Amino acid sequence: MRQVIRALNWAIIFLAVTTFLLPVTIGISLLRILEQPNAIGFKEPTVSFSNGTFSLSAPFYINNTGYCDLSDINVTILIGRNNTTLAAFSSPLLNVPAGTTLNSSYDLSFDIEEIVSKNTELLTDDTTLNLSISTFFEMAYVMGLGISTNMTTSWGAPFYNLTVSEVSWNFSTQELTVILSFENHACFTVNGTILLEMCNSRSELIGLIETCLDVPSDSLFHNVLKLTVDRSKMTDNGIIRIYFENVQILEEWFSSE
Repeated sequence: MRQVIRALNWAIIFLAVTTFLLPVTIGISLLRILEQPNAIGFKEPTVSFSNGTFSLSAPFYINNTGYCDLSDINVTILIGRNNTTLAAFSSPLLNVPAGTTLNSSYDLSFDIEEIVSKNTELLTDDTTLNLSISTFFEMAYVMGLGISTNMTTSWGAPFYNLTVSEVSWNFSTQELTVILSFENHACFTVNGTILLEMCNSRSELIGLIETCLDVPSDSLFHNVLKLTVDRSKMTDNGIIRIYFENVQILEEWFSSE
């Protein structure tokens, strides 16, 4: 009986010491991680655009210099503008054992319609985006912790200053000539098909033309387009609509010369 009581006493002492040391160890581990200037960070992301789809690869790393394993790590990024959330990304659950470094990345894709449905101006106007980054993880598989931060990043519009100008009618060739121009301020090449429709003042289609784009970043697109139109439906003014990969990005009135 005395041996049982002695064993219980030792068990109680062990549990008490463990209960005391565990939060201390977790606290020291967390301090060691936070003291590192580059404990958690993101590397330079790469963005590409093709056939109406954005592809984003954002490498990130977690350097666990503490004494406890980090488990069930989830990194969530919210991208917003003017109090509107444009996109939300979340990584799968990850683990980083004590004394190791995790190198991983987001590999995401989303189509142009998803962006336009929430903020059309992102295609034609440069702006600043708000990033809200939050990280949740468990230390020693028992204590859940979270870290969050906010930052901003510049967004370059792929169709900055999209303009249709010098609309003129050639009576001899039955053609309508327009100049289409824009600047690609985005960090990726804009490639895909752009469609220009001309309608008269009654919104009747009088002509259209398609052209393929391959415009590198920081480049100017300036092209003369010639449309064969239905002369019987021509009016002095009308509507121009521009679609990129079947998504409307411009509508404005024009007057023919």
